[in-house]
Amino acid sequence: MIRIGLGPKEKQKVVDEYLSNNNINKAYCLYYRDFKPSYKTDCEIEYVEYADIIMYKYFYRLLEEIDDKKLIIVDGCMRTQNRSELTYNCAHHYLNQTPHKIIFEHFPIIDSKDDFMILLDFENKGKYKGKSFNYIFLHDEDIKIKPRKIKLNTIPVEISEKDFENYEKKKEYLFDNLGNKDPNTIPRELQLFAGNLKKKAIKPDKLYVARNKRFKLDNVLAYNEIAGKGDYIVIDTHYRRLNMNDFLRISGMSTIKYLCTTLSIDNVIVNEFSKWKARLDAIYAQASLY
Repeated sequence: MIRIGLGPKEKQKVVDEYLSNNNINKAYCLYYRDFKPSYKTDCEIEYVEYADIIMYKYFYRLLEEIDDKKLIIVDGCMRTQNRSELTYNCAHHYLNQTPHKIIFEHFPIIDSKDDFMILLDFENKGKYKGKSFNYIFLHDEDIKIKPRKIKLNTIPVEISEKDFENYEKKKEYLFDNLGNKDPNTIPRELQLFAGNLKKKAIKPDKLYVARNKRFKLDNVLAYNEIAGKGDYIVIDTHYRRLNMNDFLRISGMSTIKYLCTTLSIDNVIVNEFSKWKARLDAIYAQASLY
């Protein structure tokens, strides 16, 4: 059973219904530390944090304990796009011990449609091993999705001709000095450069989020400081899609308001978001929805 996009109360209802319809004497919940759930169950429930899934102190004990009367809840454990990652493989060993499993996730993918195969591997590793994503798989298992529709609105920020010239010089310098560095450092550096030009657009009565604390303003938070719901204007997007997705989940925002210049890097950011959104919407359009 795979359920995507549900809130805490909705997930609790799914767990309640499953427990009432199955003979379960213990539940295990695998979760990620930033989003620890709390389920009310009549049976014992044990929580295992994502980083502990691979630990010996859990691994062999859980392999001995888990049988066909145990339920495993996998709650928000799609934390890397690498389907062969060790943590996933250890989780598969647990999941193979029982037919009772509920997989919860906020978004159906991190970035690529093939990310959905991670959730299908949790459901039935052997069935989907080595396979790439196909929309037909959305109907091969018990899958229901509550769409999390995200949109992006741009807030124009004017820049001068001098700003544009300095940006082009920065870009040329980064390419000339790339050497053996990760090529992704170039767009990351350019986005920070563009973000610095947006400081003049920051208003004292609004909340903002940026990649770091370089602005030294109380109303501009870094992504790792976002701890609850809020309406934030984005100065820099996070360079990791997973972290950006976490931000959307924590903040509860369905509309991203993005300070946007006419520089090429901001055009790239907007286009990449549009492509990600299109991949999400394509899955929502094909899936069974709540």
